Amino acid sequence: MPPLRCKGAFDLLSLPAEITWQSLSLITLAITVGYLSFGATGFGASIVSVPIVAHVLPLTFTVPLITTIDCVAVTNATLRQWRHVEWREVRHLLLPMMIGIAIGLTLLINLPPSVALLALGVFVGLYAVYTLVGVREWRAIGPLWAIPIGVVGGVFSALFGTGGPVYMVFLSSRIEDKGALRATSTVIIGLSVVVRIIAFVWSGMLLQNGLLLMVAMMLPMMLIGYTIGSRLHARISGAAVRKWISWLLLANGVVLVARALGAL
Repeated sequence: MPPLRCKGAFDLLSLPAEITWQSLSLITLAITVGYLSFGATGFGASIVSVPIVAHVLPLTFTVPLITTIDCVAVTNATLRQWRHVEWREVRHLLLPMMIGIAIGLTLLINLPPSVALLALGVFVGLYAVYTLVGVREWRAIGPLWAIPIGVVGGVFSALFGTGGPVYMVFLSSRIEDKGALRATSTVIIGLSVVVRIIAFVWSGMLLQNGLLLMVAMMLPMMLIGYTIGSRLHARISGAAVRKWISWLLLANGVVLVARALGAL
């Protein structure tokens, strides 16, 4: 596992020894596919990328990596959609989300790698099953649901880099308009990213050997994936893309759980 703090400026410009060409290829593919999904449907970047990258890198490296790449993607999306944001719902989630991020960061630093990997596999698998069940009828829920959902989403954001689906449980039951829902979820994810980056800098996790170099290497792949996905947005069914992603997540979750159990 890479150390949580860098040793010097040279270390920031060199990749960890455990990153081979094979693992680098897998990371490149994961990020491209994740942001293709994000461009096509408005979600999927982290929930797709993190579980795949976690096969070759520890979560303590993977989550700060994907979070930093997310910062560029969500900033671009937010600037284009901010006029449609339901700011009242953002205010409901903000404080619980920050509390959850603090809890999740503590768990990320202290959990044994195999336990964290097992938790990621279970979460990804359950989320895949949830989405495969089918579209549910829209029902409004009260604003107090923002407290438990925001905390849980914050925990998953910091621990797995994948809090977006949790926030969507609340937002999709509060906002019926699809344009406002997409814009509001983008802003929530963007704020989550900013808070996490600050936390990762404070903890030293963002200054791990090779992490910033890896971010620089993967940014073009993020832009390629996002551009392709954005062009496909009007041509393909969002439901079909989500179903394909759900089956991918389910298979990946099973593999992660099997790997984690084998390491326990």
